[in-house]
Amino acid sequence: MKRIKLLHIITHLSIGGAQDNTLLTLEKLDKNKYDITLLCGKSGQWIQRARLIPGIKIIFVNELIRKIHCFYDIIALIKIFFYIKKNKFYIVHTHSSKAGFCGRIAAKIAGVPIIIHTIHGFPFHDYMNTAKKHFYITLERLLSKITTKLITVSNLNLKQAIQLKIGDAQKFKNIYSGILFEKFERHINGKEKKKAINIDDNVKVISLIGRLSKQKAPHYLLKAVPEISSQYPDVLFLLIGDGELKKYLIKLTSTLNIEDKVRFLGFRNDIPEILEITDIFVLTSLWEGLGRSLTEAMYMSKPVIATKVDGVPEIVKHEKTGLLINPKDHKGIVTAITRLLLNPKFAENLGNRAHAQVAKNFSADTMVFNIDTLYREFLHNVNEIY
Repeated sequence: MKRIKLLHIITHLSIGGAQDNTLLTLEKLDKNKYDITLLCGKSGQWIQRARLIPGIKIIFVNELIRKIHCFYDIIALIKIFFYIKKNKFYIVHTHSSKAGFCGRIAAKIAGVPIIIHTIHGFPFHDYMNTAKKHFYITLERLLSKITTKLITVSNLNLKQAIQLKIGDAQKFKNIYSGILFEKFERHINGKEKKKAINIDDNVKVISLIGRLSKQKAPHYLLKAVPEISSQYPDVLFLLIGDGELKKYLIKLTSTLNIEDKVRFLGFRNDIPEILEITDIFVLTSLWEGLGRSLTEAMYMSKPVIATKVDGVPEIVKHEKTGLLINPKDHKGIVTAITRLLLNPKFAENLGNRAHAQVAKNFSADTMVFNIDTLYREFLHNVNEIY
């Protein structure tokens, strides 16, 4: 049997859960089975990572950008269409909203027999204009009609999509976004890591990892810092990531007089080491597919505090595998962090149960096996391959 021509499309390769999911899939899929191409915009910290994946081709479409831009979006769609048409792919698998829009339409017009889309997070949320939200929901309903299968990364996302009539139940398949466990299992010297980034050994570290964006809402954590620091002076807050809110957040630390309690470390390639020295992990998102950094922290047996939004409550069971809080509730953050600092044994038990939960369900190998199985299920109907 000849190799199956497979195209993955994602908008950009910035550091993030959707990108990690996509690249892990490309790294682990059997290259003897699949002739794989990745098509994406030419931006992001993980472009070099993609280039290092053996046995795949990478095609850049400069007009494929995150922001809505009518002219660029049309050009991107046209370029994707002609590339698909020329190369005759059997499967086109899209990720994220913009790539899902351009890629699925192009694939359908080009006559691709199997079109898969992974919903890493909905393009709509409760904090946007109602008319805009309904527009995106309607668009997703229309796009689902030309999609062979929709993959969700949590069962709660799947349930929500069905309730919104984006598609019926048969249209969906839930496949958890896997983690490369071995990356987090090597020995890490926490004391040496703290020393390397100039943190005293006795200091408790509270970390938030993610884009400094409106979605991740890190300012609510910063608003909790003054009260926590007044009770626990030996606590340091780390914000890992970059984004459009960075200048505002730096200014906020000055306004709140907490510059010595907060560090902005930017994008990092040493997330396992950062998690090793983390005592409490906090996710303050206003909306979230599931949260890659959340599952990684849980795998590292860290007690987590997370907002109860979208797919998060599926893995963070309140007082069992973590603590859930309401979004935009900095007082709730204060209460949750204080509770964990006061009860280290409770925090340890949460972390241990969190690890067991993620270890059972979030293996990268299981994710790729399930994706491969899904492909094969539909390939049986494409007789010309055999």
